[in-house]
Amino acid sequence: MKFNISYPLTGAQKTVEIDDDKKCSIFFDKRMGQVVEADNLGEEYKGYVLKITGGNDKQGFPMRQGVLFKGRVRILMRKGHKGYRPRKDGEMKRKSIRGCIVGQDIRVLALQVVKKGANEIAGLTDQNVPRRLGPKRLTKLRRLFGFKKADGVAIVQKNLIRRTWTTKDGKKRQKAPKIQRLVTESRLRRKTIQKKTEQARKNQSPNKLWKHIKNWLMMSMKLTRSTEKPHQKSRRKSRNNQKPKTLNKLNQPKQLNQQHKLRVLLQPKQLLQLKQQPQLRPLHQPRLYHNQLKKLQPKPKNENDIIKQSTLHKI
Repeated sequence: MKFNISYPLTGAQKTVEIDDDKKCSIFFDKRMGQVVEADNLGEEYKGYVLKITGGNDKQGFPMRQGVLFKGRVRILMRKGHKGYRPRKDGEMKRKSIRGCIVGQDIRVLALQVVKKGANEIAGLTDQNVPRRLGPKRLTKLRRLFGFKKADGVAIVQKNLIRRTWTTKDGKKRQKAPKIQRLVTESRLRRKTIQKKTEQARKNQSPNKLWKHIKNWLMMSMKLTRSTEKPHQKSRRKSRNNQKPKTLNKLNQPKQLNQQHKLRVLLQPKQLLQLKQQPQLRPLHQPRLYHNQLKKLQPKPKNENDIIKQSTLHKI
């Protein structure tokens, strides 16, 4: 079993692998958050007290606090649970997780030094690892350096923990974090202006507000009409204003050119007259059903009449 031991006072971390089950048995059947004396691990760890903070299964499934089970369990997860990121709103998924009780099948166990013993552990207690990034919040920065509110913001900005690095050209650069929840004079000025504007809006009479809304609606209507296309404007016209289509021009037969496509509303009687005169037939005529044509046609008497009627259908 591997042990990932961390010491928060120095910021150091060390992994130790112990194959002896007798030494590891002090952690079996213990929960996450419990404290264990580490005297059985070796002479180096005499007097040390370790806290179990987590661990992984042999297959890589992590331990979860609050799941009182020794093995692996499938839990229905939703937004806010650790180890699950929903892709949709309200999405839930069942995922497998290890319980918070330590068993023999755990491969890696995370531990934290709560109490230091007499001996020092090489690479853990005798080594100081500096923090790469400092705090960002204003209250935490004041607490770290011991500043007060009366000292001002400029002193805090000067004493920020800066990150330094060298570029490819060999130049040294620095970078400082942006202070969060920083209250400056410009921020206070902005706040007073916002309060004044809100009060002015509340004190306004309802008539002024109504006029303002009315003007805004009129402007929006003008903009929509200006952006409309010509075919959309034609649809707005009422049917009463449209001119009715007359059939007077059909009584005056004229030779039709094939280049111009004419759309004419025809009655069934007039359509039969045009069929007898194929030169005057329009290019686009309304479709007539077979039953309507039968009613208009005279009944055939002889064989010659039948042949003539079949030629009319072909036209």
